[in-house]
Amino acid sequence: MFIRYGILNTTIDVTSMCYTYLKYGNIICIPAVDAFRAAIFTDPHPYVVKSIFITDNLGATTEFDGSYVIYIDTVTGAVMTNNVPRQHLLLNLDRGITYIHSKLKIKHGNLLHELPEQKLALKYLSGDEKILEIGGNFGRNSLVISYMMHQKGNSDLLVLESNPEIFEKLKENKELNPMQFHIENAALSKRKLIQSTWLTIPSDTPQEGYFPVNTLTYDELKAKYPITFDTLVLDCEGAFYYILQDMPEVLDNIKLIIMENDYDDITHKTYVDSVLQANNFQVEYSGTETGTWGPCRDFFYQVWRR
Repeated sequence: MFIRYGILNTTIDVTSMCYTYLKYGNIICIPAVDAFRAAIFTDPHPYVVKSIFITDNLGATTEFDGSYVIYIDTVTGAVMTNNVPRQHLLLNLDRGITYIHSKLKIKHGNLLHELPEQKLALKYLSGDEKILEIGGNFGRNSLVISYMMHQKGNSDLLVLESNPEIFEKLKENKELNPMQFHIENAALSKRKLIQSTWLTIPSDTPQEGYFPVNTLTYDELKAKYPITFDTLVLDCEGAFYYILQDMPEVLDNIKLIIMENDYDDITHKTYVDSVLQANNFQVEYSGTETGTWGPCRDFFYQVWRR
């Protein structure tokens, strides 16, 4: 591959400079705007608007004017302009998430909330997964995940949100963006559930301040959405304990779990860990952030893999 800078018939070879100054990991990033490029490569034609010319290994040459940021994968030779490659986003998770946010629209909630979950999604998901997200809330993390999947032409994301008012806001946020994924106003449960704000509890009888929750069993969910899930993303206020008790088959085919350990009762977390370990899962990441709470505050965010 050769990289040249200039005008069509008069260019300078900048391949070496790109590898020396603009390579991050295995990605070369050439900035947009001719003035920025000239500051890096020198200016072979002052006061003339120039372009980047990339010749691939088959001898085909493509011109990129100053309106493009150019990303070149030095391993595969792929050249990208519309979307930042994931490898580049991973170099700095804060900048990576900020870039993804710039591609999203949100009406309800704030994308700057739930940042730890979003960073874990960026770091541990490739975009090729088949994901069941339990506890979507307004869809902040859902939108980040679906953006990553959209780059791979993948729409195998199902988001469950049990609160009907929040679900409507999730739906509006989803419809503001071009990504395609599935949302369902339900909790995953074999038990009858009631909910008040964030708290959902099993109960066969109504209680003051609570409303009944729509539920789906795992068999019903699979019948409605014929997706063989391989990844779980969990922010379900401790409900994973009950899910594993009643429907351990939810772990079938699962390879990766990204979870919030939002349990009030540490014995529930102990039980969840024992089930995951018995199913050959191991902790790949365990950490905390400012503002975490409860008995699991020191390991509030975890990633498990098998």
